[in-house]
Amino acid sequence: MQHLVGRLWYPSPEQTKPQWFGGHKQCSWSPHYNYAYGFSTFLFLKSRGMKSYLKPAFTSAVYAIGRSQSVPAYMHTPIAQSKAEFPLVIFSHGIGGNKLSYSAIICSLVCQGYVVFSVEHADGTASAAHLAHGGGWLYYQGWGSEDGRMAQTRHRIAEVLTTLKLLSSMSQGDDVPGLKLSGGLNPQTLLQGRLDVEAVALAGHSYGGATVTALCSQEPAFKCTVALDPWWGALLADQAALERWKTNSPLLIMGSHRWNTPNSRGQLACGGERQAKLLQAVRYREEGPNGSQGGGAVLLVIKGTAHHTFTDVVPYFQTRFSWLIHMLGFTDDIDPALSLRLISQSTLAFLNRHLPLTEAQRSQFRQSQPLPDSATSAVNHVATTSQHMPSAEGQGRYTSGGQKTDQKDQTAVHEAGLHPGQVVLDGLSDSMSAGMKLDDRTYESRVKPEEREVFENICRDNIAILQLSL
Repeated sequence: MQHLVGRLWYPSPEQTKPQWFGGHKQCSWSPHYNYAYGFSTFLFLKSRGMKSYLKPAFTSAVYAIGRSQSVPAYMHTPIAQSKAEFPLVIFSHGIGGNKLSYSAIICSLVCQGYVVFSVEHADGTASAAHLAHGGGWLYYQGWGSEDGRMAQTRHRIAEVLTTLKLLSSMSQGDDVPGLKLSGGLNPQTLLQGRLDVEAVALAGHSYGGATVTALCSQEPAFKCTVALDPWWGALLADQAALERWKTNSPLLIMGSHRWNTPNSRGQLACGGERQAKLLQAVRYREEGPNGSQGGGAVLLVIKGTAHHTFTDVVPYFQTRFSWLIHMLGFTDDIDPALSLRLISQSTLAFLNRHLPLTEAQRSQFRQSQPLPDSATSAVNHVATTSQHMPSAEGQGRYTSGGQKTDQKDQTAVHEAGLHPGQVVLDGLSDSMSAGMKLDDRTYESRVKPEEREVFENICRDNIAILQLSL
């Protein structure tokens, strides 16, 4: 049976109050001890030099630190009112990650008017996955065979597809059998009429970057994709992503500097040969009267970034716990506030350019304000809640690939200085709407040469690599 776990992040009303003023509880980065246990287990498996007898003390320290770090989001608030439906991004985590590991980047999207669902994959790659309805916890399973890894990729793809089906049903106000939201929220009304399921994008990091790339290369429901430092070893050898794209969805690859710098053997940690093959496969092709395939790609590498730059580890913990960050080797050659801002702005610029958005949505996005320089002050109004949908024999409504769904979790975020629906483009509003028009929606259907200027204006002197595959 397919099991679905995750968190839904969405804009909350401006008047949302914190708990001590009779309002809502703020979200903790590590709300349960088992997340700290899973993270410690992952690190001790990865780093053989760490002594096993240190693990209990290390786990307790990680839990205390993670629990003390608040995320700029409130639990279980209503969704903000707006003149337009919210576009949707589904996020897939990397190996050792979970639904909480990318809240800094996710909050930067939500405070600009996006709804984001972060999947917590139950394929054994998460450091800890909280299973639905008393199902316990699934911890990191370590490396398996190549066949096992490909099975994990298929499992992840099925979970993302299931997420879209479930959110689409919630947007329609459907009664989903067995679905529960944490905080007592009503699953039939929370998102009813609030999601724009015609404007759905994918995003992911590392293994998650490869997961969403594989999916967007063959599923036209996903209009564009952002792959953050993807690990291409997770792709199936015969997938469309490496051979011939079946969709015209544009792709932004935001790689880290370290993973895109050749090692002593001339190899790239991201999987250089596959990356080169993918950049050829994604090129735009005319297919005659029935349409086109391949939306093109942008490869952007920011100077000084590392693989963990895209996670919460550095932006949330670098200042307060620099000793721990250095001990674990999570160091960058770029200021964390700067890297978060560049990653967030580049992601937003790409989404706003390539998602088919309505004029009402774009009019909200034009109310732009500068993005804050730190993760802790970056979110003005966001919220969160958990969903559980038990799978049972005979309940196959949300099946994908023969497997059934089980759980989901939501989050609303509140961010200082920005309001829902605001998008940061540093004056690049002209690049948001492009030449294509579908009904009342405008968008750029594929990557074009002028897109280079968009990222040059955002990243300026911080670009290590900027390559367009047209």
